[in-house]
Amino acid sequence: MFLGEKKLKDSLSLTFVLVPANFLPFGNGERVSPRLDNGSSEAITLQQPFKFFGRTHNQTFVSISVPLPDYIPLLNSGRDIVAPLWTHLDNRRGGTISYREDTSSAVLGLVTAAIDQYFPNITFAATSAFVATWDSVPYQSGGGEATFQVVFVSNVHRSFILINYGDIAETEQMWLAGYNTLDSVHSFTVPVTSAPELSSSSNVNVNGRRSFHVDGSPNLPTNFLASGDGEIVNPPAEDGSSDVIFLQQPFKYFGRTYNQIFSLSAY
Repeated sequence: MFLGEKKLKDSLSLTFVLVPANFLPFGNGERVSPRLDNGSSEAITLQQPFKFFGRTHNQTFVSISVPLPDYIPLLNSGRDIVAPLWTHLDNRRGGTISYREDTSSAVLGLVTAAIDQYFPNITFAATSAFVATWDSVPYQSGGGEATFQVVFVSNVHRSFILINYGDIAETEQMWLAGYNTLDSVHSFTVPVTSAPELSSSSNVNVNGRRSFHVDGSPNLPTNFLASGDGEIVNPPAEDGSSDVIFLQQPFKYFGRTYNQIFSLSAY
């Protein structure tokens, strides 16, 4: 959003851009999506693969208007989708859609601090932040614009999403915000009744920001070892235990040596 321009000695032009307080910096040096009514960027290869509820993605797409060839919002579409604002936008009429994968210490420090604040039971240090920003992109029907940003925050083991909302105009178009997995086992719709409420609501006590832990691992306390990847999972049961578990290293317990154990579902 351009606020003004001042010329110094007819040789230097300074442009001031208003960045919402809850946004990461954007614009400088980023790739810009083409101006289209519908469509998306080309496949974007991620330097740091992103885990999304058990599936690992090495590439992503930044949508111009819709993530699928249909502008009617429907999360249950048979794909892994993150939709900060799914509606019919048209950047041919204005606005900018830009993106980058950021590994700078400044940005990683910001997102790590945010995740540490929102998920205090999880020990986390970000190694990548993929940032995509829709800046003042008009609705296809006219009558308003939307500004929002999504950030994929990750390291080798953990993945989080930050969604930041700036000015979101009211619209009579169908719209939806949330995420959904390929099999729809993990799905969430932001519980607001109007699009402008996205800018004033939150699940982390910061107006206009939402954050989600999305790699599928449990939110373990900080004194726990990491768990989940490659582990054997007990079957769902009210009572019972695992099959016998043979130990590679026998375990001594007050004078007795055990070569096998059981993991109880209940006792």
